[in-house]
Amino acid sequence: MKNYWFYFLLISIGLAGQGAVLLKTSEKKRYAIVKPSRLYLQGTTNVNTFTCDCEDQFATQEVDVEGNGGIARFRNTRLSMTTRKFNCKNAKMDRDMHKALKADQYPKISMELVETRQNPDHLKGSAWFDVDAKVKITITGVTKEKHIKAQARKVSQNQFALKGSETVQMTEFGIDPPEAMFGLIKVNDPITFHFDLTIQLENILN
Repeated sequence: MKNYWFYFLLISIGLAGQGAVLLKTSEKKRYAIVKPSRLYLQGTTNVNTFTCDCEDQFATQEVDVEGNGGIARFRNTRLSMTTRKFNCKNAKMDRDMHKALKADQYPKISMELVETRQNPDHLKGSAWFDVDAKVKITITGVTKEKHIKAQARKVSQNQFALKGSETVQMTEFGIDPPEAMFGLIKVNDPITFHFDLTIQLENILN
């Protein structure tokens, strides 16, 4: 399930890092997710573990960023991801996951970045630094605000790397964990999203 909100979530977080240091007023930024980037989901059942990769593709996006010291606030950051772009490398599990996520009724999962916080001094070097992000995530029509922790690194003037993981409960989004084999195999409620992203960032001249 290399997909999902975490992909965009942490992408944008990294982009935020640069804006937070350089901006004092609102600016427009353009960003793209480039290679090598990976996002995947790991979960467990009562008998084994599983990994799902996201295979959705995202075009270059534009976003409004307003920075003030180590805080960056965002507008127009909503990104929609296709629910069926989950690949668990098992056709039966894919179908069960799509059903649990109510893919027919809710074909998209959306993610909106609201704010990020980081130490602006860390952007002067190339070492990994901590980033805290506030995001809004909508799955199966349920919206939750989350605070996500990640690590970012400035690769070059216009490129950031971003990595981390986050565990959520499926039931808080109204999702019943899937079952198989007439209930003999049950997916546990917590699932963990792992991300390792490279983000290309550029200014948009008015």
